Amino acid sequence: MSRDSQLRTMSVNLPADLIERVRSLGFHEDLSASSIVEHALFALLDGLPERDVAAILRARGATLRRPG
Repeated sequence: MSRDSQLRTMSVNLPADLIERVRSLGFHEDLSASSIVEHALFALLDGLPERDVAAILRARGATLRRPG
């Protein structure tokens, strides 16, 4: 089964400057914003254990935004 047949929607909040950068890249390179985000995430997650991905993200400032 292809990835396209399994697509779902996810809504996330992003900083305005990051959104503008993704939109600009998409416009100038004829790519969709969702495709850019999808492939960037696959590149980050590719072959790494979740613990390593979490460490990379935390080192870049990622946090739990809605503590529960």
